[in-house]
Amino acid sequence: MTDKEDLFQVTTMFRTLLRSITQEWNKRGNEYNLTLPQFKMLYILDKSGPQSVSQLAEAMTITPAAITGISDKLLAEGFVLRERGETDRRVVYITLTDSGKRVLDQVYESQKEALNTFFHLLPEEDIQHLKRIFGRMLSNIENKQDSHER
Repeated sequence: MTDKEDLFQVTTMFRTLLRSITQEWNKRGNEYNLTLPQFKMLYILDKSGPQSVSQLAEAMTITPAAITGISDKLLAEGFVLRERGETDRRVVYITLTDSGKRVLDQVYESQKEALNTFFHLLPEEDIQHLKRIFGRMLSNIENKQDSHER
């Protein structure tokens, strides 16, 4: 078992890395007037297609009210559409527009440079290890949350 000091160091290093990535994002993201959560919503919509507010809330691990706030800004910019469900008018779906797809592609290119500044020294094998480790940690967190909800 890893000792507490090692875990503290890993946690501290991880928080510092996240803070640095967020700061770099904010520097470059201002060019497109998109916050990281707004980008994440566009990304999810691009990968998964139209989503209900509750699906987006679950995918982004935030409340439906927060989804509404994020989508308000994206709607005003013309990056998403809101549509009522055909069979259940209470359900609201968020859809990526062509304009949203274009800005997403532009941000991808801009952010690729930012991410390269953090990860360019890592071999592909290390990046795959990080994906596996983070995936396992997140899965464990989700499993614990699911068991507490029961």
